[in-house]
Amino acid sequence: MHAGVVITKDPVNTYVPLYLNEGNTATQYTMTLLEELGLLKMDFLGLRTLTVIEDAVNLVKQNRGIDVKFDEKMNDPKVYELWQSGNTRRNFSV
Repeated sequence: MHAGVVITKDPVNTYVPLYLNEGNTATQYTMTLLEELGLLKMDFLGLRTLTVIEDAVNLVKQNRGIDVKFDEKMNDPKVYELWQSGNTRRNFSV
């Protein structure tokens, strides 16, 4: 399973051909070819990112006493509001 996202100014299909892969839209080009074309591909669930997520979950448990469980339904309206704002520098308390 891949968790990469191609980030473009215009719809990605204006740059590269796409296909459906198990219900998900995917490019027909490799990551290296996408980069050669000048497109940005981010692997959000790469090993380094998974380590950062694990460390963050452990720190939240240690410092706030909150067990974050990603396999459970997450539907907190405040979380979605924060994501939609795009404000990554916002300080907030639990």
